[in-house]
Amino acid sequence: MSLSVSARRDPRGLYVGLLGQFVVEVDGVPLRLRGDKRRTVLATLLLRAGQTVPADHLVARVWGTPAGQVNRSALQVHVARARAIFDDHWGRPLIHGGDGGYRVDLAEGESDLLAFRALVAAAGEADSRGDPARHADLLLRALRLWRGPVLADVPSPLLHERDVPPLHEELLRAAEAGCEAALALGEHARAAEHIGPLVADHPERESLIRLQMIALHRSGRPSEALRLYARTRDVLAERLGTDPGLDLQETFHALLRGDLDRPARVPRQRVEPAPAAARAARPAAPVPLPSTTPAELPAAPAVLVGRGAHLAELDRLVGPAGPVPGNVLVRGAAGTGSSALALAWAHTATPHFPDGQVYVNLRRDDGTPRDPAEVLRRLVRSLSGGRDGIDDLSVDESAARARSLLARRRVLLVLDNAVSTRQVRPLLPGCPECAAVVTSRYWLTDLLVRDGVRALPVGALTADDAVVLLRSLLGEGRCTEAALRRVAHLTGCLPLPLRMAVAWLDTHPARSGSDLVRRLEGVDPARCGTPTARMAAVLHAGPEDVRHGRGEVPTGRVPPDPSLGDGSFVRLSPG
Repeated sequence: MSLSVSARRDPRGLYVGLLGQFVVEVDGVPLRLRGDKRRTVLATLLLRAGQTVPADHLVARVWGTPAGQVNRSALQVHVARARAIFDDHWGRPLIHGGDGGYRVDLAEGESDLLAFRALVAAAGEADSRGDPARHADLLLRALRLWRGPVLADVPSPLLHERDVPPLHEELLRAAEAGCEAALALGEHARAAEHIGPLVADHPERESLIRLQMIALHRSGRPSEALRLYARTRDVLAERLGTDPGLDLQETFHALLRGDLDRPARVPRQRVEPAPAAARAARPAAPVPLPSTTPAELPAAPAVLVGRGAHLAELDRLVGPAGPVPGNVLVRGAAGTGSSALALAWAHTATPHFPDGQVYVNLRRDDGTPRDPAEVLRRLVRSLSGGRDGIDDLSVDESAARARSLLARRRVLLVLDNAVSTRQVRPLLPGCPECAAVVTSRYWLTDLLVRDGVRALPVGALTADDAVVLLRSLLGEGRCTEAALRRVAHLTGCLPLPLRMAVAWLDTHPARSGSDLVRRLEGVDPARCGTPTARMAAVLHAGPEDVRHGRGEVPTGRVPPDPSLGDGSFVRLSPG
């Protein structure tokens, strides 16, 4: 069935444009409709062409108040002047009164909204007749009539609050149906072209975003699809405080894995059952264990101050939303908080690594470095759900097994407290979809040169940020500003000793910030030369031991909580 002639636009006569800026033309010449109130009256009537609109309804759209005698009289004046305009230019008054309101009658070809609805209706008929090509073509033709936000230049808050949203929903549903129909026909580029401007105008419409991502992917533009998802995620977080919905996340993850268009596997039907004797002789097949996705990140620090630029740089260097993320070395001296920074960033990046996040501490509890073979066994167990044993394999064979488990998956590795390149290199993923974030006190230059790992140096906080960190953990009124600044200076503005200072004040509620300053200043600098060692001496020392730099904890190293600093080990005794 072809679209009726009445639904086509005739260049002669009247034409009304509502699906965008408000336009009224007679014989192809736009009419100048002066006055916001008169334009609102006309737009409200034209949106409801073929219906009688009550006068009270029009008054509310024009003035935003309940109808009164004054408003009703003013409405009559606006209607009379609008009638005169059309009578002069078109030869007919257009607006008719009766039944307590006003009415406008239009043919399908005289309004873009009516033409749009006629095309959608014709598309529904084509679909019911089993004509998918015509169904898609009519929907996309209807979509071309939508020029932008409906009546964006008509200043009526109530009109845009009550009348326009249902029409926008009608348009969006037709757009989604048209895009789905085009994708089903394999017209991916056409679908992407038509839906692109709508996505830009409706960045929170997840169903529309999902279709555009599929269209871009199938048009050979996967990087654009990934960038679209990243923008949508940011918009939803900023405007609504939410993450993308499940359908959109699943589309994103399927795109990353490369199986967005992979058909579902259908099990092969068994033609003839095996004889009973054969079934009895055959050993029972092992029941496969459910696959597990590792999610091993320790808790992120509750407070992270002064690291906004570092988090943004990690985003840039790793590029988690891109098809090929990178590997990064986060290098910071003891106490700078490089581990806390890496963990805080990794938690924000988990949506981009749907196949798991693996955390490995490359130091033992006594501070000695872990052997690569031990770490590889741990890594393979995490990636295989504990089902893959490699106790009898060499380091090279274990590394190859780990790379095989990472292949075709998108996993984030956080390798904390690395001591040497020898520890890290066997753990680096071999597939481009995975990423590794390594933290270390040292410049592992061989990784930077030979393996292309990027570097992000981390230093002390600024004095102002150090004070903000102290105050955010201690609360207002616990210490004076002068005491906080002195503590920040004596701790070198390093996150770990700053948090240790907070711990001392928390465990000595009767003491003031000035008491802590005096104890820090009393530590023998010859015995405790670093800010972390100085603070450790105060934290673990009795009143008489502080000025001698002696602590109550025996000589050795103890591991702090990763959220306290960089996850490195703090020497609590002098030396």
